[in-house]
Amino acid sequence: MNLATRPAPLRRLLLMVLSVVLAGGLEWLGLPAGQLLGPMLAAILFATRGAPLATPPVMFAASQSLIGCLIASSFGPDLLPRFMAEWPIFVFVSVATLFVAYGAGFLLARLKVLPGAVAVWGSAPGLATAMVIMARDYGEDHRLVAFMTYLRVLMVAVGASALAMLLGSGSGGHAIRPGMDWLGPVDLHGLATTLAVAGAGAVGGRLVRLPAPNILGPMVIGCILQAFGFVGGFEFPPLLMAMAYMIVGWGIGMRFTRETVERARRALPAVVASIAAMMTACFLLALLLTRIAHVSLATAYLATSPGGMDSIAIIAANSPVDMGFVMTMQTMRMFAILLLGPTIARTVARRVAPPVG
Repeated sequence: MNLATRPAPLRRLLLMVLSVVLAGGLEWLGLPAGQLLGPMLAAILFATRGAPLATPPVMFAASQSLIGCLIASSFGPDLLPRFMAEWPIFVFVSVATLFVAYGAGFLLARLKVLPGAVAVWGSAPGLATAMVIMARDYGEDHRLVAFMTYLRVLMVAVGASALAMLLGSGSGGHAIRPGMDWLGPVDLHGLATTLAVAGAGAVGGRLVRLPAPNILGPMVIGCILQAFGFVGGFEFPPLLMAMAYMIVGWGIGMRFTRETVERARRALPAVVASIAAMMTACFLLALLLTRIAHVSLATAYLATSPGGMDSIAIIAANSPVDMGFVMTMQTMRMFAILLLGPTIARTVARRVAPPVG
C-alpha cells in the first residue's frame, strides 16, 4: 500500500489502528511502555514511507503536561530531604552523563563521521529541540542533529524498556502504572486536579521560560502543591494516559523523515555504534550508582539513561522502580545540560576538525 497517496483522514485511521496493534502486542509481551513504543514505531513507519502526519502541537503539549503531573505524583514529602542528603550523588552522576555523551560526540566529530560539529550537538543527552535549534543557529545541519537525537531517544526507550522488563521483578521501589481497568470508576476530583495542574503548569512553565516547560511546569507546581498539602492526590485514568502516551510516541516517531534518514544513511552504523557505546557507559555508571545510592539496577539505569525525559518517565511509571529517584536524577541532568551543555558544545565544536566536503 502506498501510504503517501492515501487521504490524510485514512492515514490517521491506519496510524491509530497500527499503533493500537503494536502497543497491544508489546504490552502482551510484557515490555514496559508498550503504549509509548508501539505508536512510536508506527509513526516511524509512516514518516519514513513518505506519509508523515503532523502531531498537533497543542495535543503534544497537553500529553507532555499529563506526564509532568505523573512525575509529580511520584514525589512524596521526603523528596527535598532525600535530595539534600544525596545531592553529591545527583550532581556527580548528572555531570558524568554529560561527559559520556559529549565524549561520544567529540569522537564522532574527530573521526569525521559527521560534518562539522553535528555530532557534538546531536549527542546532548536531553533538551533535544533546543539543541536542534542551536545547531541550526550555529550553521550546522540541524536535520542530522535531529536524526541523531531522536534515534538515540528511540534506542534508549527500547533498551530501557527491555532492561526494566528483565530486571524489574523484585527490584524494589514502586510503580505508578495506572490500572488496566480501562472503563473503571474515576475520581473526578482527582482528575480535575490533574487537568488543572497540567494546564496551569504548562502555561506557567512557558511564562517563566523553563526548559521543557510542558513537563517541568506541571511537575514543579504539582510537587509544591503536594508538599504543602494543597492537593489530596492526582488521578490518571488508563484510557486518558494511553492516549497521552500514544500522542507522545507519534510526536517522537514522526521526526524520522525519509529525507533525513537518507541523508544520514552513510553515517548510520557509526551513529548507532556511538549510541550503543553511550548506553553501555551509562549502564556501567548505573552499576556504580547501585553501590553508592543503594537503589536497584533498573532504577539506576533509568536514572542515567540518555533519552528523553518524557519517554523515560513513561517507562518508569510502567515499571517497578523508584520513580522519584529516577525523575529527580533526570531533572537534575536537564538543568546541568541547560547550564553547561551549550558551553561544552561550543567549546568542543571549536576544537573539532572543520566540516567535511
